[in-house]
Amino acid sequence: MQLKNKLKLTSLVLTTLVSPIILNAATSSEVSFKQMKYQENDDRIKIDYSVLDIKKEFGLDYSLSVSMSYDTISGGTPIWDSLSGASSVENSDSTSGASSCIDSQSGKYLCRDTRSEDILGDGKVNMDDFKYKNVQINDVRKAISASLTKRTASRDEITIGSAYSKEGDFKSVEASFSYLYNLDSSRNRSISAGISYQKNDAYYYLDNKWKDFNIVNIQVGYSHVYSKYTVAQISLFAVRQKGELSNPYQTIIRKFDVSKTSNANYKYYRAKEKRPKEKNSIGLVTAFVSKVHKNLSLHGSYRIYKDDWGLLSNTLSTNAYIKLSPKFTLIPLIRFYKQNEVVFFKDHKDKDFTFNEKDYGTADERLGAYYGLTYNLGLEYKINNKLKADVHYAYQKQSFGLEMNWASIGLNYEF
Repeated sequence: MQLKNKLKLTSLVLTTLVSPIILNAATSSEVSFKQMKYQENDDRIKIDYSVLDIKKEFGLDYSLSVSMSYDTISGGTPIWDSLSGASSVENSDSTSGASSCIDSQSGKYLCRDTRSEDILGDGKVNMDDFKYKNVQINDVRKAISASLTKRTASRDEITIGSAYSKEGDFKSVEASFSYLYNLDSSRNRSISAGISYQKNDAYYYLDNKWKDFNIVNIQVGYSHVYSKYTVAQISLFAVRQKGELSNPYQTIIRKFDVSKTSNANYKYYRAKEKRPKEKNSIGLVTAFVSKVHKNLSLHGSYRIYKDDWGLLSNTLSTNAYIKLSPKFTLIPLIRFYKQNEVVFFKDHKDKDFTFNEKDYGTADERLGAYYGLTYNLGLEYKINNKLKADVHYAYQKQSFGLEMNWASIGLNYEF
């Protein structure tokens, strides 16, 4: 099951794990393991997620990072569905009584053939047979990624990476390259540039076929170390997606005139959602880390994103690392996210939620207008100079009613 939710929950964990490294760039090798459980309300998605990360330093010039993950997905995802199932009889009204397509006097069929690759089942004269509800899914995802960093004599960094991910209905292969250039010998200022290419194949069960799409991501950034206590960074990115970008599981309701005559005869059809086959997006990310006290460091970030589907989003995040004792560190986080809707979105709860015969359309709540708040509380325990353990609990609520809870536990060992 291709789920965007997983990106959100893993990005939160990555933020809490990676942020401290800005101030304390580690040169030691380490291995870490994290186990996470994620649950949505209303009997929706549940995920059990495990990830093993290994970083190995080879002297001062090379660094290898490997990440392996395994997660199981179960629960339901909400879509428009038919209560009776698709009829095998084309052009049937699927209602009792006389058909609105058959002339009562001549017996002639007055409706045009509406069958297309997007239409599911037969037309209905009303909405009684349709309901927006959860459909059950089960899947397993396995993923592995690796990156190798080479440091030059001037301590610039060249990094190449690759990643592979596989689910029952989704496969992804990615390659990336980045270069970090130090603007001065003290390495207090640097610029970076990177590019990645991702090829994806998704199984569309309603078509019984695999379809592909690809993603190209380009990013440039600037980092500045203002003091041994404060670092800031700004990054610009551009993303191009091309191919089959519709969600294989999402459906919509289309309403249009099926009459062959001048007398309108409107019907409702359950149909596959339809998104443009190309999306271009740009964005900016700013971040800072400041150690304001020997026992307190603050982290903040702001992200703005815009694409040519009409979506504009803003994300503001802040967290802190509070050293309670030589062994315990408290890590609170709060994040606010807001976006408007894409131009072809209609909420299933709206008065007008139907689409015409051919236009783009989606009822996916994640492409609608909403805002969300995330709260995370973590606690890190330093067992000894080599071994640390951490636990995290997070809660997220989105304005359209979705609530998410997840908890994780992890171990990190330096060697």
